[in-house]
Amino acid sequence: MARLTVRAEELVVRLSWWEKIVARRRNVHLPLEAVESVEADPSWWRALRGSPGRGVWIPDVLCLGVRKVAGAKDFVALRPRQGGVVSVGLRPMSAAFARVAVSDRIPDGTAATLRTALNRARGTPPGRADREPGGGASGISTPNGDPGSS
Repeated sequence: MARLTVRAEELVVRLSWWEKIVARRRNVHLPLEAVESVEADPSWWRALRGSPGRGVWIPDVLCLGVRKVAGAKDFVALRPRQGGVVSVGLRPMSAAFARVAVSDRIPDGTAATLRTALNRARGTPPGRADREPGGGASGISTPNGDPGSS
């Protein structure tokens, strides 16, 4: 299952070996400064927008690859039966994709952990974590490789 990881100044979508084959690409690396929003959603189908591009699209089983969206692209790694989705909105023209959506067993916790890592990278004071991307705990690895800490 794909995982979101924060390493230094990058957000990385780490794909398993078989996901790399199916999506026909390596891990997705995005600059942290390009991250505009982080959201958790229990519904996988809301993360799909635009039309299918390169990848595999088997509704309710596996949606993995690049989707074409009005002048932009999204990268999705969704396994609907594996839990909710963490969607990361990206600033236009600062990253290869407009949005990244990844299935996660604990989407709220992963989104909160990602927000915390973003706040630390941006130097946002801890008290402002709930108003800007910031938050809690789950399956995101941060710069030192420990889930939920950086």
